[in-house]
Amino acid sequence: MSSYESIYQGGDNILMPKYYPTAKYQSNVGSLGMSMDPRTANQLGEVNTKINPGLRHVELLGLNTQIMDSIPDQHLEEINRLSKLTGVTTSLHGPLVEASGIGEKGGWEEGNRLGAEKQLESALLRAHKLDPKGNVSVTVHSTAQLPEMITKIKEKNEKTGQMEEKTTGMLIINPEVGKIAPIEYEKRFFPKDGKFEPEETRIFNETEELEKINKDQWTQQISDINRHATYGEEILDRAKQHLGISEKSSPEEINKLLANISKKNFNPDSIPDSEDRQIFKNAQKEAIHGQIYLKDAYRNLKNVFDRAYLNSSDEDRQKLKAYAQEITPLITKDIEDDPRILGDVVEKGVKVLNEIKTPSLWKPLNEFVIEQSAKTYGNIATKAFKEFGSNAPVLNIENPPAGSGLSRAEDLKNLIEASRKVIVENLKKDGISGSEAKQAAEKLIGATWDVGHINMIRKKGYSEEDVIAESKIIAPFVKHVHLSDNFGLDHTELPMGMGNVPLKEIMKKLGDKGFEGKKIIEAGNWWQHFAEKGGGNPFKPSIEAFNSPIYAMKESAYWSTPPTFGAYYMGHGPINPPVHHKLYGSGFENLPTELGGEIPGERGRFSGTPNT
Repeated sequence: MSSYESIYQGGDNILMPKYYPTAKYQSNVGSLGMSMDPRTANQLGEVNTKINPGLRHVELLGLNTQIMDSIPDQHLEEINRLSKLTGVTTSLHGPLVEASGIGEKGGWEEGNRLGAEKQLESALLRAHKLDPKGNVSVTVHSTAQLPEMITKIKEKNEKTGQMEEKTTGMLIINPEVGKIAPIEYEKRFFPKDGKFEPEETRIFNETEELEKINKDQWTQQISDINRHATYGEEILDRAKQHLGISEKSSPEEINKLLANISKKNFNPDSIPDSEDRQIFKNAQKEAIHGQIYLKDAYRNLKNVFDRAYLNSSDEDRQKLKAYAQEITPLITKDIEDDPRILGDVVEKGVKVLNEIKTPSLWKPLNEFVIEQSAKTYGNIATKAFKEFGSNAPVLNIENPPAGSGLSRAEDLKNLIEASRKVIVENLKKDGISGSEAKQAAEKLIGATWDVGHINMIRKKGYSEEDVIAESKIIAPFVKHVHLSDNFGLDHTELPMGMGNVPLKEIMKKLGDKGFEGKKIIEAGNWWQHFAEKGGGNPFKPSIEAFNSPIYAMKESAYWSTPPTFGAYYMGHGPINPPVHHKLYGSGFENLPTELGGEIPGERGRFSGTPNT
């Protein structure tokens, strides 16, 4: 069975089904586009082939960084020339790079983020060659390898019978060390708010759980400092007892003696009297151990102070600053050799740390990823604006498949807003007014809304109405749309109308008259399972499902209308169909029937002369 893009008959092929208007949404062919094959860097060849069925827009795919870097600049320039000749417009799906800087092993490093910024910057700037006089759309994913960082499901409440959203876990990060950890749902029974209700199932509250983790770890760190300092002081007291030092002795005398006997060059064996020798040996041992504990307490104190200063409120930071100013004269290179001063510094430090509010040592990974990714996206959009001005490419951030990081509408909205703020701050530093910078930022960064990706929340108990509601949230930011259908369970990519994505209702939410921007058909599963088996290009079943008009006039035939015999003249029909030669050619089929011809009559239908 040949593809409809090849030479074939003018009538319907009864072996391949027609996809009548099943998407419940009508769209002009001119607003539809199709993505290219992501497996090859020969995107020029892809464009050359894929525009044959009548596409008006194509989206190049450089999903893999190696493939993106393998596309020659000359090919991008040639695609631009080809688009001018054919009237076809272009866009680019950039590489799948984790913009936040979280690496494959799960840790975060600023070096990773800078590397991601360079890769995405290259793709954005190179995309300008596709349309130097316009604003070519460049799509990137909000996250590339992260799972959903706040996991939520919808399930039936047994008491009310209503479907309710429930948080089941959250990922958190310690930004200082880049370590990521999960918070999973655990049942709590200890009394809370003056109530003890062990029979009641407590709802997972990610804010409360995070506060508990921060408080527990903060208390543990202070406790460790205090414990080491206490052990050190107790052991030094025993050293004093061995030496028979009176509390009436001056602190200077006590410290000098303790410091001297703990030094390596002090050798008790040099003492002649055996009894005194043993006393000094015991005292030396205690003094060394005591100072080790005090040194540990001091070093931990410095680390905890730094974390607290970095993560505390302004009010608590002032308390820390006052303590630091008080002890500064005592912080000399020899402080660890002076037990009395060391103990005093640690004691005051523990007191101050215990008085301040628990700092946020651990933070929600969701918020951290938005913050770091916004730097990346904001910086590369700023770079493009500085280089190309009003013709800079537009960076559209896409929601990845539901279940991935930042795949919900609210997360995507927050990321776009944060990225725009970075652009505004960058441009204001260059002397651009706040209003101009804001206007540029709103133009430079928007959303690519993938209707198939968001539909996948349905496997976690969400409904069609929830999918539509997500689209309403992101609607003000959408500049580009990806079209793929599925059944809400897996990342399948079928032409629209073949799954249960509520496209008509989604498009209504994207604007009063429906979204009129470019809508890119992503049908990877169609290519895999059907295209090479006679199903042809997914563009045709898509425009059938959309009931797209064949002509520009309002009252027109539609691609969903079953064509009659010979309907190839309607536009997107068969190329060079055999029936043309049968009716108008001068082959043997036109011989008189008595001589073996198939069509009654004595003359050829093209030249008017008999076939002899």
